[in-house]
Amino acid sequence: MKKIVLIVPALMALAAVSCTKSEVLESNSGEIRFNVVANKATKAADVYCNNNMPGAFKVYAVNESKTYIEGDNIVKGENSWENQSGVRYWPETEVDFYAHVNAGDAFIWSASSAPTIKDFTPSTTVANQVDLLYAVKTKQSKKDTPVELNFRHALSQIVFNAKNTNANLYVEIAGVKVANVGGTNTFTYPETDTDSKFESHDGSGSLPDTGAGSWAELTSGDDSYEVDFNAVPVVGNSTVVDLTTANASGKEFNPQAMLLLPQTTAAWVPGADSNTPSENNTGSYFLIDCAIWNVADGTAVDKDTDVQLWGEGGNTKELSIPVAFVWEQGKKYVYTLVFGQGNGGYDPDPDPDDPDPKPVLVPIDFTVSVDDFQVEAPIEVESGLPTTGA
Repeated sequence: MKKIVLIVPALMALAAVSCTKSEVLESNSGEIRFNVVANKATKAADVYCNNNMPGAFKVYAVNESKTYIEGDNIVKGENSWENQSGVRYWPETEVDFYAHVNAGDAFIWSASSAPTIKDFTPSTTVANQVDLLYAVKTKQSKKDTPVELNFRHALSQIVFNAKNTNANLYVEIAGVKVANVGGTNTFTYPETDTDSKFESHDGSGSLPDTGAGSWAELTSGDDSYEVDFNAVPVVGNSTVVDLTTANASGKEFNPQAMLLLPQTTAAWVPGADSNTPSENNTGSYFLIDCAIWNVADGTAVDKDTDVQLWGEGGNTKELSIPVAFVWEQGKKYVYTLVFGQGNGGYDPDPDPDDPDPKPVLVPIDFTVSVDDFQVEAPIEVESGLPTTGA
């Protein structure tokens, strides 16, 4: 998992995680059986790991350069993985297996070349996005039963936190949007097995060099992905607040976590050719739906008397933060929005008469000078004392 701290505009950090427990579900000898492993991730019931197995997967197989299995539906039963397409038996020669979860009709099968997942497009409704998994296990025979399929995550996971480092600000956040990214791409299966399991839970490790499929190069796009939620208060005590991450226990999943295509983008450049984020712009950025107040006494906000700096009438309003993305498959990116540093982002819809985006927050700075005391002409004062003679 990679964690990213964004100093509004600000952020950054990253991490990828996995489970190691596996299940061996028994079946009759001679039958092709499966043992499934899935790396850990987080998101609703549709992001999988060994403690949250997919309910089914599709499997394909090649034997002697011919299709041996084409799209059998393997379903997790109470005590076994059951082939809903009928029992399959081992041939006398080796079999190569390819499997997927959630590729649907985008999966393109070939017995003579690596399978692909063509033009895969994550749903623009984040709650409906799916965890795309793939697995490869080659050169299997009767002695290898059950076939152990280690599934890998083909997408990147994006989640958000926030914190406020300035006691003079009070923030409420009601939504986050990732804008101007690629939304469709094609994935090619690896030629080697996906055996190596990624087992680092603290972000210190790296994904295996072998057995990873590849996406076509993706560097830009105009797709957007948005999550809205009840306004979350972010007070100026530097406490990290969950926005779309799992809850504090870390054991529940959040359907607002995004599952997006791996890609590398360039950030939107404010003021470039007078482009605003919402018009004629190809750079990537976040839109944060928030309201910001000045806290006069630096302790607790009083919305009746304190001045609202962003938004109006207590309502939230979107601000934009330019961000360049480098997302890799199978990795989770945690962006922490930090209020109280930087310029607060930019107005995405500036005045048409002054189209260059302006900073949302402009810090109050002071320059100090002190007048010198002005020197007046000397003043003689008579003491009034009597004089004395010789």
